[in-house]
Amino acid sequence: NPTGRVFEHAELSTIARLAIEHDLIVVADEIHSDLIYDGRRHIPFATLSAEIAARTVTITSATKSFNIPGLRCGVMHFGTPELRERFARTIPSRLVGGCSGLGIDATIAAWTLSDDWLDAVTAHLTAARNHLIEVLRAELPQVRCHAPEGTYLAWLDFRELHLDKPAFQFFHDRARVALSPGENFHPDCAQFARLNFATSMPILDRILERIVSAAKSAARGAARHGVSR
Repeated sequence: NPTGRVFEHAELSTIARLAIEHDLIVVADEIHSDLIYDGRRHIPFATLSAEIAARTVTITSATKSFNIPGLRCGVMHFGTPELRERFARTIPSRLVGGCSGLGIDATIAAWTLSDDWLDAVTAHLTAARNHLIEVLRAELPQVRCHAPEGTYLAWLDFRELHLDKPAFQFFHDRARVALSPGENFHPDCAQFARLNFATSMPILDRILERIVSAAKSAARGAARHGVSR
């Protein structure tokens, strides 16, 4: 996140080695872990070894995969009681909040009774992801986008369009499409943006049509004025 990369065991092991060498606590945000494509497998970071589990805080929730963020129920798993006590001493309880009974019941139902629903959603998201990639490759080959291996978020590289303003602002103003600004993830990513494709195919088509139209219109305008893009 935001690239949609699903890390392999060797990659996670490298992170684990560095964490041990530098005596780091690892906070593993695994909230998107139920949404994995193409037969890939999510590897919980804390499962790498007992030593790693002891220095890992895993954060997750059913809110992303099952679309229940309004119920505000999340889980933090601490590798050891000592790690949890350290957290409790550092973070005031008033900042942590609590889960409602409805949120807890919905989360249990999502994780224990909703496999068929999640399978259907994953199939839809796979089709939406593939359609997004196909349209961009056909209509805007300058826009780079690696097919996400997980999540419903596509990280788009608009640098080769040479837009006259940050990508988020350009497509907000010219296409009336609200992407997530690349600057939210790094100050140097003004010509990147993140697109959420967890929607219906007709709406996704409208989004893509607007993005393509705005980008091509800008390119034509630049050509008329002799500006290289």
